Amino acid sequence: MPQKTILIESILGGYGQTQYQSSQTTFNSSIAIDPDLPLVPTDIRTSGAMVPVAYSKFSGTEITGFPLWIISQIKTENSFIYTSDGKLHSFNNSIVMRTTDEASTAFPITITGGNGTGAVYYNNFIYLAEGTDISQYGGMSTGASIAKTENVWTGAKFGLTALTNTTYPSLKGVAIPNHAMHHHADNAVYICDVVNGQGVIHKLKTKRTTIEGDTNDASVFNALDLPFGYFPTDIESFGTDLIISAIQTSSSSINQGKAALFLWDTISDSFYRGPIFLPDPLVTALLNVNGNIYIFSGNASNGCRLSIYEGGFAVRDLVFFEEGVPPFAGAVDALGSRLVWGGSTTYPITTASVFSYGSKDSRIPSGLHNIVNSTAASTNRNISALKYIQQASNIIPRVIVGWGDDTNKGLDKFSETGTLSSVWRSGMFNINSRFKINSIRIPLGATLSAGHNLTVKILLDDLSSNITLPVINSTNFSGRKVSFKQSDLASAVGVNNFLIEFSWSSTTQLPILLPIQININIEED
Repeated sequence: MPQKTILIESILGGYGQTQYQSSQTTFNSSIAIDPDLPLVPTDIRTSGAMVPVAYSKFSGTEITGFPLWIISQIKTENSFIYTSDGKLHSFNNSIVMRTTDEASTAFPITITGGNGTGAVYYNNFIYLAEGTDISQYGGMSTGASIAKTENVWTGAKFGLTALTNTTYPSLKGVAIPNHAMHHHADNAVYICDVVNGQGVIHKLKTKRTTIEGDTNDASVFNALDLPFGYFPTDIESFGTDLIISAIQTSSSSINQGKAALFLWDTISDSFYRGPIFLPDPLVTALLNVNGNIYIFSGNASNGCRLSIYEGGFAVRDLVFFEEGVPPFAGAVDALGSRLVWGGSTTYPITTASVFSYGSKDSRIPSGLHNIVNSTAASTNRNISALKYIQQASNIIPRVIVGWGDDTNKGLDKFSETGTLSSVWRSGMFNINSRFKINSIRIPLGATLSAGHNLTVKILLDDLSSNITLPVINSTNFSGRKVSFKQSDLASAVGVNNFLIEFSWSSTTQLPILLPIQININIEED
């Protein structure tokens, strides 16, 4: 009988393009596996290995709405969260939830009419969009005088026309924020809105009278008109210009028109380029990373696309993932050359989780990876906000994750002792003949100890059946390498194809090194 040796030599290529095709460096799927991390927290170098990652919840029961914006600011080391039920929360530089602010006001602070539709820090104040108005929290520099002031957009500070609370499509039960805000290089904030069926961009600008940002400085209602029927969803800087994403689809079930981009110089009466059409009905977020504009699009049912704007009217796809919905504008971020965004999965397990593209080191190949599994556990779960807040060592970058499901909402952070719930599935090995797996050799990134627990499965013939091998723990094995032999693999017989799955379920990290060696016999049909 012919023998064949299969080597899994790298996972840096990320998810393979299809279920049945993968390269030497790609794989079928994963949850909370990050090759961008060192082998163990005390190491220095990026490992490129199969490193499981744990996150744990640090908020309590106080968060009752989906976190939509995680806001940092330059006056203090405290960060803030604005939720879909109109509440402002805060955590300190130790990533611990705050119970009161400097004025002894209890968190959460309720914004009357607030719904999390937009938020930004600008000139000493945090601005919080409501359905038809904007409130402020600050000044951040005033210590015990810090306070919430509601309805400043239509009130004495700005005295402008009310916003419109236009209904946007819902993703996982939460409406796309309709008043996303962006602080631009001209030291003004630009705000998404829809007026009489026409997308518009407002301009908010302040100056100092007594303290920084306390006085209106020629803010403008309706500084830019988009064509009728285009609803703006996000704004990003593109040099001195703005790039604006917009949708024509107001439904969560019907495609009513393609999403598009518009470019505006912030001075002219109209945009100078657009519509630049996108392939999907919904575009939800833009992100400028190192001068490149990345675009997150998809639909309200399933599927998320990451693209890059290449100038003119050209947009190029980078990666497409069939599960989840495109992320909200507050659920995208980047560190180095790595982009991260919030999503969800039902395969290989159900999660609200974080995806990445690229690496903190641009020399490492870009690929789609799933790097965080949140603690969301109920139905309809999704990552609704995230941000690289912690200035921790870039050896182990740590993202703060806001999530929600039908039962609970919360915030998670990186944990070296949290419960692992990581899964990794190899690419599909297409044999196209009767075969038997004889042995599997797996190098480990740590010496087996009492806290390790790793389950290995062989999924056979289009995932129609599977066998579970002896658990990798210190009872069944020892040392830094595991070998499964014929006695373990007696029923590992297929007629078409197979893949191998690893799943972690302990609180002690056990990375897997590469290459993994699989020896099979091929028989005549």
